[in-house]
Amino acid sequence: MQTVVIWDSVDAEIKFFVVDRDLTHLNGKYVNSVDNTEAEDKEISMLVYNEETGKQMIKMLSTFPVEAVRAGAEVIVCGFLP
Repeated sequence: MQTVVIWDSVDAEIKFFVVDRDLTHLNGKYVNSVDNTEAEDKEISMLVYNEETGKQMIKMLSTFPVEAVRAGAEVIVCGFLP
């Protein structure tokens, strides 16, 4: 199963990426939100950033990956609150 992630960093342009697993449990979750557990914050961060270096490790797309959705991917929104 694929998941299209709409990555919302609140203070930056919305980006998109696709992963080859089910991430629907992270829909609506934002790093630094008071509603998240520490484990959820870490899981969201590790989707995008290397834990050791802090560098972005996933290629962000500037256009919505329509073909992935047409092929059956789920869509979620998550991101980062400054």
